[in-house]
Amino acid sequence: MNEKMDLASEMSSSINGVKHDFSAAYNQRWPHAYFRAHLSLDYVIPDRAKPVFERILAEYRRVRNRTNLKIIDIGCSYGINAALLRTNLSLDDLYAAYLEPCGSLSRLDLMEHLAFFRNRGLRYDTQFVGLDTSLRAVRYALDVGLLQVGISADLEDRELSIRESCDIAGADIIISTGCVGYVTARTFARVYKATAASRPWVVSFAMRPFSYDDIAAALQDFGLETRHVEQFRQRQRRFSTPAEQQEIATAMIKRGIEDHVERTTGYIYASCYVSSLLDEELELSSMGSQLIPPPGHLA
Repeated sequence: MNEKMDLASEMSSSINGVKHDFSAAYNQRWPHAYFRAHLSLDYVIPDRAKPVFERILAEYRRVRNRTNLKIIDIGCSYGINAALLRTNLSLDDLYAAYLEPCGSLSRLDLMEHLAFFRNRGLRYDTQFVGLDTSLRAVRYALDVGLLQVGISADLEDRELSIRESCDIAGADIIISTGCVGYVTARTFARVYKATAASRPWVVSFAMRPFSYDDIAAALQDFGLETRHVEQFRQRQRRFSTPAEQQEIATAMIKRGIEDHVERTTGYIYASCYVSSLLDEELELSSMGSQLIPPPGHLA
């Protein structure tokens, strides 16, 4: 398994070498540079993922007969998924609030930001634990009330601490939008191990050039089966340059992935993967889902 993880990490590093780099805007005290950089490339995956997540959360409540949910967001950044899933806000609403000259969140005033989200009727039947390498982004999301718990850690390099494991324990669903490639099965396995007693589902959007096979294999060790739900494929963002588009298309071809939508639209797309227990019957059969086979089997 470690050799397979290392191979996936090497492949991810190769693709990351040609991808647009958002890191300059990623670890600042305030999210404005982050939103500005993402808006410039029409970064839409959190918004496109929102109705999918809502559908799967409803399915989880049906299957598990639960109301109050604890969600772990791997790669939470400034709490974008929490903001979208705990309010009726859209990503366009957030772009406008942060970036328009008179936007509600344009001023660097923490109390105004806290009041903004509180006044949007934050849902308390859905609580978020955010995990990210960016300490400042996690701190902001905590300070404005989007996250109940925030963990700043690079789980590619270390295990969770005892306290961090306790914070994650009891999760219902683990989600991610855009972190696959930066993190590998190593991070997912460490997160899942800490909360395995509650048998959470895992729902990820992964940019199509990146393989999800190693993550699916790691989750299978915990008794989960992973389905690639083709119907839930979504736009992630526009390519930053023709060179980036060409390099990523080349990477896709090497992996045997058809790149028609990337070539014709100028956007990178993300695939959706849903992992649940083997004996749980999810209503995904009508959604074009495909079971990812165990290691060593043919698709």
